[in-house]
Amino acid sequence: MARANRNPMVLMAVSAVVLSAGACRKQLLADQDQIGASIGEVMASVDESTKGSGATARLPILRMPDELKGPMWRQVFDGVVRTAYAGSCLQSDFATCTAGARTRTFESCSIGAATLDGAVTLAYSDTSSCAVVAAGDSVNRTASFTLTGPYGGTLAVSAPGGGQTLTKTAVGFDYSVPGMERVLTGPGGRTLFDISTRTTMPIKIIGTSRADLAIVSGALEVSHNLAGYKVTLVPQNLTWATTCNCAVSGTLTGTVSGGQHDGKSASVTITGCGAAEVTIDGETDSVTMDRCAST
Repeated sequence: MARANRNPMVLMAVSAVVLSAGACRKQLLADQDQIGASIGEVMASVDESTKGSGATARLPILRMPDELKGPMWRQVFDGVVRTAYAGSCLQSDFATCTAGARTRTFESCSIGAATLDGAVTLAYSDTSSCAVVAAGDSVNRTASFTLTGPYGGTLAVSAPGGGQTLTKTAVGFDYSVPGMERVLTGPGGRTLFDISTRTTMPIKIIGTSRADLAIVSGALEVSHNLAGYKVTLVPQNLTWATTCNCAVSGTLTGTVSGGQHDGKSASVTITGCGAAEVTIDGETDSVTMDRCAST
């Protein structure tokens, strides 16, 4: 019987390959989650902006990233796993129209075990009514807020490029994203991800409400600033339902540019309210999209 090769150098090499593969897989899953979260944020913002008054808009973030929840033993001990993502932040609302703007302010309010500080502002071209009714009317949504985990670490959302702008057209809306950014910092102070989004072509939307709202064309660029790559996704028939603030069906497809996935295909398939499958180079992960929920 042949004796197994127990050369320490061979075992170390094999171990290194296994660990490297595991790390790559973990990074891919994280990338897919963030692409899904970015898509969800865009769709929920479309829904928020089309309402005109914004009075029924949901919270600017619904789910605490896993990296901010602390170690599993602490989650179980404190009941973080079972904490519903609701709290005093739900009591805040958009202020009345003032000089063409409505602002929703958060001052250390709670979302489950996390706290939220900052604001979301809707600025309207129709300064008298703060509404998007006639063709040519527009609203610009900007955000600057920070979600802080129960054991430190933050998720900061900002609009360095100018936020998101919705413009009424004869058949629906045009939606552009001059620039949004999401930065996650761990409890130890290390930046875990830095994701930017912008449109390279305006997103074309037909319909006027959830009953007939659909995204039919455009291009959304998602940039992973730490990993050094970006993917431009083209939407195809992202269709809403009256019971969800995001599209519940449709796809987005594109190609990765830069990084270790350079040149590989990418796609996002919406499978339900807040649910999607993100595929990069044939590897598929089921993700929960941020800000998307049944209403």
